[in-house]
Amino acid sequence: MTLLNEAQVEQLKKITTHLRQVRQEKSLRIEEIASQTMIRAGVLQALEEERFEELPEPIFLQGFIRRYGDALGLDGNALSHSLITNVVCQDFKNARQNSNNKGNTYIPLVLTYILLLVGASAGLLYTLNPQVTAESVTPQDNNQQSIVSNQ
Repeated sequence: MTLLNEAQVEQLKKITTHLRQVRQEKSLRIEEIASQTMIRAGVLQALEEERFEELPEPIFLQGFIRRYGDALGLDGNALSHSLITNVVCQDFKNARQNSNNKGNTYIPLVLTYILLLVGASAGLLYTLNPQVTAESVTPQDNNQQSIVSNQ
């Protein structure tokens, strides 16, 4: 499983504790919930025992929580959305921090692209018209200019 941040782990602990308490109050075994939800008993047990490193990606956890909650007669959607909200908020904060770090490299990249375009344009101009660029770069003597103009 991908690593969860601290807020996600805390939220997941609250949800799984609540699910375990409700299951125990209803005197249901994990095997019964597993057969009802089609979630492996090992996954449900890992959820309840807070062995989150053994669990799949958070997107799958949301589905498991929803089905587990529904099987217990709870609002599974609300439970899974509480985890979704926490995941989205934390991911948004991390994305903003990463975008702030990227702002420092933006200007040098733009300058590099501009220099690359200027160099490519000059090379293309030279390749397509080498005589014009050679004449414009080579200085001519006044004597040569007057000979050319007398002819």
